[in-house]
Amino acid sequence: MWGLLWGVLSTAFILGGLAVARFGLGSNPVRLIVGLNLVNWIVCSVFTIQASIVLLTVGCFVWLLSMPIIEAAEQTVLQRAIPLERQGRVFGFAMLVENLASPMTAFLMAPLAETVFIPWMTDGGGVDLIGGWFGVGTARGIAVMFTLAGLVGVLVTIAVWRSPSYRRLAPAAAS
Repeated sequence: MWGLLWGVLSTAFILGGLAVARFGLGSNPVRLIVGLNLVNWIVCSVFTIQASIVLLTVGCFVWLLSMPIIEAAEQTVLQRAIPLERQGRVFGFAMLVENLASPMTAFLMAPLAETVFIPWMTDGGGVDLIGGWFGVGTARGIAVMFTLAGLVGVLVTIAVWRSPSYRRLAPAAAS
């Protein structure tokens, strides 16, 4: 069943790519990046509220649907905002940072999950505090991490949306 579910969910990634091909990115790709990231962070903060295959499916579908759109918008913004003679170095550095993020995140978050959140939701204070409606156990400890990460992501995205850098970049990328 899991294989079938992930097979069906993978169509969301394809649909996101088709949406970019059919409709483009609109007049302001920076706004699209920030807006879709806000949607993704909201989904991240709520899809783990309960242990539910429906919430997991909807959350993954939204995330997979938006990723090709965000990536296309990101490349468009970079190509418009960075002078041609510097694009190779900037794209190379961006790829380095993106490739480094995954193992670094795992290296930093795994001990945090193992020493703080999983114990908190298996036999710690989280069981009494939120366990009645959030659920208890190892998986719920990871779920708390997703929910908190989603909330932090929402706050950071709102801060980005209100920042002077965003206001400067958004019109430049729209031209």
